[in-house]
Amino acid sequence: MPLEGTICHIFDDKRILLKKASRAISKGKWNGPGGKIEPGETPEESAKREVLEETNLSVKDLKRHGVINFYNDGGEEVSFIVHVFSTNNFTGEIVSTEEGEVKWFDRNKMPRNEMWDDDNYWLQLVLDGRKFDADFYIDKDKMVWKYSIIFR
Repeated sequence: MPLEGTICHIFDDKRILLKKASRAISKGKWNGPGGKIEPGETPEESAKREVLEETNLSVKDLKRHGVINFYNDGGEEVSFIVHVFSTNNFTGEIVSTEEGEVKWFDRNKMPRNEMWDDDNYWLQLVLDGRKFDADFYIDKDKMVWKYSIIFR
């Protein structure tokens, strides 16, 4: 059974909030806040909880963009399912935690060379407000070797 998680990208007029993970598989990578869905949580509840825990921001009016399925090391079974959200409705002041540093970036100056390879294929869709579902096949070096995106 695949693991399920969430990611929630937070925007203001010209910026995007990213977190540089301090541990686990994502250590050193910039990404939106998110994590595993806990038992009994909906994906939206998980996204809100993860954002609060990782950034100190309370978010609402989440836009659901879709679901990304990840297949690892040439496998034919889904390894991880990520529910993708975004919002520009938040309150609070950002605070970095033990989960990692949080920082605002200009949308045109994100540290793409320090982000996951798959972000190059779908993050612009989130920035454009698009809805989609995607499948990414990831090799042992965590690079995309095959993908498909379906627009909804």
